[in-house]
Amino acid sequence: MDCIQIRGGTPLKGEVLIQGSKNAALPIMAACVLVPGITVLKNCPDISDVDCMCRILQCVGVKVKRQDDALLIDASKVDSWRLPEEYETRMRSSVILAGAMLGRCRKVCLHHPGGCVIGDRPIDMHIRALERLGVCFEQTQEGILGSAARLAGGRIDLPFPSVGATENVILAAVLAKGCTRITGCALEPEIAALCNFLNGAGARIKETGRGCLFIEGVERLRESCYRVESDRIVAGTYLMGALAAGGDVFLRNAQAGQLECVLQTARRMGAVIRTEKSGVRVVRGGRLTAPERIRTEVYPGFPTDLQSPMLVVLSQSQGECLLTETIFNGRLAVAEQLNRMGARIVVEGCNARTKGPRQLTGCCVHAGELRGGAALVLAGLCAQGNTEVYHRCFIDRGYEDIVRDLRSLGADIGVKT
Repeated sequence: MDCIQIRGGTPLKGEVLIQGSKNAALPIMAACVLVPGITVLKNCPDISDVDCMCRILQCVGVKVKRQDDALLIDASKVDSWRLPEEYETRMRSSVILAGAMLGRCRKVCLHHPGGCVIGDRPIDMHIRALERLGVCFEQTQEGILGSAARLAGGRIDLPFPSVGATENVILAAVLAKGCTRITGCALEPEIAALCNFLNGAGARIKETGRGCLFIEGVERLRESCYRVESDRIVAGTYLMGALAAGGDVFLRNAQAGQLECVLQTARRMGAVIRTEKSGVRVVRGGRLTAPERIRTEVYPGFPTDLQSPMLVVLSQSQGECLLTETIFNGRLAVAEQLNRMGARIVVEGCNARTKGPRQLTGCCVHAGELRGGAALVLAGLCAQGNTEVYHRCFIDRGYEDIVRDLRSLGADIGVKT
C-alpha cells in the first residue's frame, strides 16, 4: 500500500494554494441532481470523496465530466432512485443525496453511509426532519426506502445544528410545494455556499435569523455555473503544520473570516497571524505556549476537523492543555499513534490532556481516518528521523495532494509505493 514518508526537522516556508472545499463541493454536487440540465462547478477539489460522489451520480443516470478544475454535471436524466451501496457505504456525505433524490424523484433507497470511523453519527435526525416534509421511510431488504407522493413545506426545528441534516432538509424543500421554515440550522460556511448555489439556480432561500432559514418552493431549477470556495479545513491543517514545525507560510485563498476561532487560538499561543484579502500568513519562530483549554464546537467554534492536527501542535507547545471533543466521540483515537511517536496525551472519555514540549521520534504509524491521518503527517514534520504514515487512502479523501503541498513549503516528504 502507498505510504507517506517524512524526514522531520525542517521548518515550513513559502506559499501554498488552498484547494476547493470538500465540505462545500459534496452537498452542491448532490444539489445538481435537482437541476434538469448542466451545472458547471469550478474549483472543485480533485479528491477521492469527490470521485466517489461522481460515481454515485453516474449510477443514477447523471453524466459527470471533469475539465481541469471544473466538473460538468448533466442531470437532464435521472433514471434510478436507488443509491449504489458499493459507493454509498464508502462515504458519510452520501447521506445528503437523500434530500436531493427525494426532491427530484420523490423516492430514494439508501444505506447507512460510510466514511471515517470517528464516532457515532446516526441519521435519525435526517429521517425525522424529512418526514416533516411528507416523506415516509421504511426499512426493507434493499435498505432504507423513502418515498413521498408529494413534498410539502413545513416547520422544522432541528434539535442539534447538524450540517448533514440541515443540508438534507434544504435539498428536499427547494422543490417542495409551499414554504418551509427551518430553525436550529447549522451555521457552517458550507451551508451558506449550498444556499448561494441553489439561489443562483433559481431557488428562493432566505436567512431570517441566526440559524433560521425560510425556503419558498419553486417549480424548477435552472442551469448555472458556480465557483466552490476554498477549503477552510485544508487551510487550517497547513496552518497547524506551520505552528508545529515552525516557519513562515502564506496560505493563498484561505478565508480568515471562516477561521476566526483557529486564528485567535494561534495568536493566543504566540504565533504571528496576518490576514490579507488574498490569504493568511502564519509565522512561528519561538516556542508556543499551550492554552489551558480547547473545546471543539459547532461553527463558529473550534472545528472538530482540526482537533487532531491541534494535538500535534500541543505536543510542541510549552505547558499543559485540556482538549475536549464535543462533536465526534471517537476522534481522539489518533492519540495512540501520536504517543507512539513520543507525544504525551492522556485520553479520558472525550477529554485529552497534553503536556509539552515533547521531542517526537519518527516511526511507522497508521492513519485510521481523514483528519487523524493528516495529523500524523504533521507529526512527521516535527519528528526526529523518518516517519512513515500508512493508509494514505484516508488522507486522499480530503486533500488533493498533501505531499505536493507540503513539499512546496520545503518539507522533506514523498510517497513510498
